Amino acid sequence: MKNILFESNGYNVEITIGNNYYNKHINNKRYNNYIIYDKKIKIINELNLTNAISVIGNENLKNLDKYLNLLIRLSENNVNSALVFGGYSTLELLGYTLENININDYSFFPSNLNSAVMLPLKGKYFLNFNWKKDLLMIKGYPKNIFVDTILFESIPKTSFKNMFIIPYILGKIMNSKIAELSLNYSKFNFTTLDLEDYLYYSIKQWIYYLKNESSVFPGESIITLFYNKKSGFNKNYLNVFGISFLIELYISWYYGFLSFELFEKIEKEITYNFDISYKLIEGIELDSKDKDIILYTSSGKLIKYKIPKDELLAVIKEVKDYFRGGFL
Repeated sequence: MKNILFESNGYNVEITIGNNYYNKHINNKRYNNYIIYDKKIKIINELNLTNAISVIGNENLKNLDKYLNLLIRLSENNVNSALVFGGYSTLELLGYTLENININDYSFFPSNLNSAVMLPLKGKYFLNFNWKKDLLMIKGYPKNIFVDTILFESIPKTSFKNMFIIPYILGKIMNSKIAELSLNYSKFNFTTLDLEDYLYYSIKQWIYYLKNESSVFPGESIITLFYNKKSGFNKNYLNVFGISFLIELYISWYYGFLSFELFEKIEKEITYNFDISYKLIEGIELDSKDKDIILYTSSGKLIKYKIPKDELLAVIKEVKDYFRGGFL
């Protein structure tokens, strides 16, 4: 097993990476300690635990109704500590909920690759509200994060393949071998030990990014535009993330920060190796505000660039026209 200590703002979060060790934490009986998990994780669901609350993890989970329902269930069971198993939406909803009721003794078990790399270490948890993604926020950190790769086993191969897009983007931004490894591993050319090493170095780079670059990751500036009243929240998050990153790359080229050759190279690597649907672009809905976007430059440097709303409207129209030319 491998260990990483994350330190920020007076908080210490211990991160452990290994295989098939989750059981010792579940079997550690503590008074009013609950297991809260995504029901899609078969290995946990089949345990039929009595001290457990199940949810269905997806972006629809992060809404006010689900939050209030969860509050009631936590109060009814007098929960005072929790182990949370799930993908990013499950971890974020539970972080938001537990912090709101002053339960600080909780640990996360990411159940898929993208949530195991892009760990919830920004010190903030978000909730969707009024058809806006991540509108409500509360501060907080988990006590521990346990990355157990056995939890990935219930993920279908086609879905697991697409999860390498997050570390691929991270590797591109950090100019590291993680990008090339992500393309190779998306073809399932790895062993259990390979995957643990890969996760260790990917998480180290994610932490470096958060501490030295920005709390906003490329793709996250645009992704909020895909979730709205018209198109709803029932979308594949990784597909949306991938196309959001490509849109930001196009905008980087549009403003002269990125060469078209590099844009095309990254676009081809993403579309060849991952299942990304350009048709999602039709669901974008702009709000009435100027927008800060993280742009990627040919030198590898990231910059935050504010685009006025009217200008962004024209840019998004051009983006749609570009992708319509060959894919829509």
